[in-house]
Formats: sequence, C-alpha cells, structure tokens
Amino acid sequence: MSATVQSMKLYHYAKSRSTRVLWLLAELGVDFEAEMLPFDPRAFALADHFDLDTYGALPILVDDASSMSESIAIMHYVLDRYSQGRLQPPRDSHDYGKFLEWIQFGETTLMGPLTQMLQHSVLLPAAERLPAIAAQGKRAFTYFARSIDSALAGQDYLLGDEFSAADIVIGYALYLADDCGALPRELKSLCAYYERLSARPAFKIATSD
Repeated sequence: MSATVQSMKLYHYAKSRSTRVLWLLAELGVDFEAEMLPFDPRAFALADHFDLDTYGALPILVDDASSMSESIAIMHYVLDRYSQGRLQPPRDSHDYGKFLEWIQFGETTLMGPLTQMLQHSVLLPAAERLPAIAAQGKRAFTYFARSIDSALAGQDYLLGDEFSAADIVIGYALYLADDCGALPRELKSLCAYYERLSARPAFKIATSD
C-alpha cells in the first residue's frame, strides 16, 4: 500500500547517504520527487543553492512546507509519518532497542572507518591520500563487519526473519564497501546477507543512479 503525501522532494547525489532515504521511500511505496545533484564531497557548499530551512548538507528532504537534513533523522521521520508500522518493530517490543542500536552502528561504527578508507583511496586529491590511513580504515571496517556476520548466523536479517529499516542503514554501508572492493568476502553470512539486500527491487531503484 502506498502512503499518501501531499508534496515530497528529495535532493541527493549518487552513492551518498541519501541512498538510504531513496531505498526507504521505495520500500514503503511513498510518492516523491527526486532531484539528482552533481557529487561534491563538500556537500555543505551547496547550501547557497537552497532557499530552505536547513544548513544545506545533503540529503535534503522537503515534505510539504517543512525541510530537513541528516539521513538518519529523515529515515526516522519517514518511518514515523508514513510507514504505517512497517519496517520497524513496535516501540514496546523487545526488538526496538536492538533496531535503534543497529541503525546507530551503521551510521557511526561502520561509516567512520569506511569514510576514512574512501577519503584516502578515492575522494581526496591523489597528492593528499595516505595509503596507510586507507588501510587502517579497511581493517577497522572488516573488524566491525564481523559483528554483523556473527549476528546473522541462522537468520536472514538483523532482527530475524523480517527486513527492517536497520537493514537499509547497514546495507548502505555494505553497498559502499562492495563498490570499492572492501567487502570482506571471507565473511560468508555477511556476503549472503548483502546478496539478499541487493536483490530487493527497492535497493535496485535506490542505487540505479
């Protein structure tokens, strides 16, 4: 069932954290307009192009008369307003705390070393890249990815048999790792999990740009 919205627009660029929001909206069947912008690692430099109540960092979601940034905050907003109880456990369930923990893990614990690796292997000018820092980031990412691999033993998704928005946050990090050749292939449960995620139609929509 599609959620009903009056007017929603998402400003984003490919492979950025806005991919999470695109994926979530596609999973929920929310109608929205997406505007692709050129990739700029200095996303805040785009602030002058928006007459919106936000500090300008991408993604930016405009929903009717309100606007907001920060992909995780946007995801919680969309879930609370448009999910009709889908893609998140009930707040009084035993799984809700773990749901929040996995979302935070994906945004901070995983994305920290992954961003470090990407900066020093792809994003920074060649003269500013430090291979040792990139290698350190990759080692740290692999170390933390083992926690996901262990948690997935005997289950399809982070919370068991049901796909949730927490899988979107973790799946986005795995998508970036796979894209730059850093997905630890020796972690079999993790890789099988990523194959399940990347086969979802909404994932394909979110990563098609």
